[in-house]
Amino acid sequence: MISSPTSVTRLLAEAAGDCTSRHCGTKLASRMVSRKEQLTDDAARRGAVMDPGPPRYENMRYRVVLQGRAIGGADIEHVKREFVRVTGLPAAVAEGYFNGMPQPIKRQVARADAERIAATLRAIGAAASVEREVDDPDDDEHGEIHIAANPLIIGPPTVIPGSDAGTLAAVVVPRPRWVRELRAKLPAIGGVAALVVAALYFAPEIDGFVQTLTPASAPPAVVAASTRRAPAASEPAATFAPDATLLYGPWRCTDQRTGVATYWTYRDDGAVVYHGDTLKEGAAATATDEPRAWRLAGEHLVLTSAQGSVTSFAVDVLTLTNLRYGDARSRIAIDCRRP
Repeated sequence: MISSPTSVTRLLAEAAGDCTSRHCGTKLASRMVSRKEQLTDDAARRGAVMDPGPPRYENMRYRVVLQGRAIGGADIEHVKREFVRVTGLPAAVAEGYFNGMPQPIKRQVARADAERIAATLRAIGAAASVEREVDDPDDDEHGEIHIAANPLIIGPPTVIPGSDAGTLAAVVVPRPRWVRELRAKLPAIGGVAALVVAALYFAPEIDGFVQTLTPASAPPAVVAASTRRAPAASEPAATFAPDATLLYGPWRCTDQRTGVATYWTYRDDGAVVYHGDTLKEGAAATATDEPRAWRLAGEHLVLTSAQGSVTSFAVDVLTLTNLRYGDARSRIAIDCRRP
């Protein structure tokens, strides 16, 4: 160790005072060497000379932090399967790492090893970062994640997930299954479409070619006018002839317009009895305009009241169980059934 400037100056002054001969230079040099050895011995005894050791940066340790998510739009389930394949960890452990929270996956490693592990994780689509470890590992015994930074922002910055363009290019996002199947069937679909378009385009030419191969059919024979069959004479329409005997007996007649039902009895002597809304013996007490007599005139039912007024109705149906008559002008429609 070299002495301070003050000690050197004092040593030169002492040597100059004692230098009176031509051997002054040799004497001065020997005294300086002796003084230097004495100062070095004194510093060694006081512990002033110490080994500084290797530089601080050579002992820096790093950790790899898994961010708990995927990058580059990768499917999280696919990333989990790749993570299990690459690391050999169980699937349950992979579920715990990909829960959306940052977690350290490798600690106390050199920077080169940390970068290599993080690059492998990014290649399978997992977000990973490299962070510098804290100086005292005992301060991080509880497993919390700390962002370590040196004073005055000294040292390399923390690697941001996905900042490396090379790792992003290595992430391959698998296509959905239906896209892959459709892509495999595209040639067949294109061939069928081309055949359909060709058939529609050449249809007229094909039809003309087929007609040229088919022999012409003979023209239809002309039928002589004398041999034509004369149209059959129209047969007379069957006329409706109601049978008066089918009208004998009680009937329950319903007005189709109002829905009111009344009971009537047509006697064989031409009399008609009105019973009212219930079927009972004898005639009901009604006004004098109710019909008292009946007769059939062709397809018409003629009813005569006690005052002599006559009303004619067209009979549509007359069977043993059904009587239907009415008047289109008066808008009367009566349907009768056997009670």
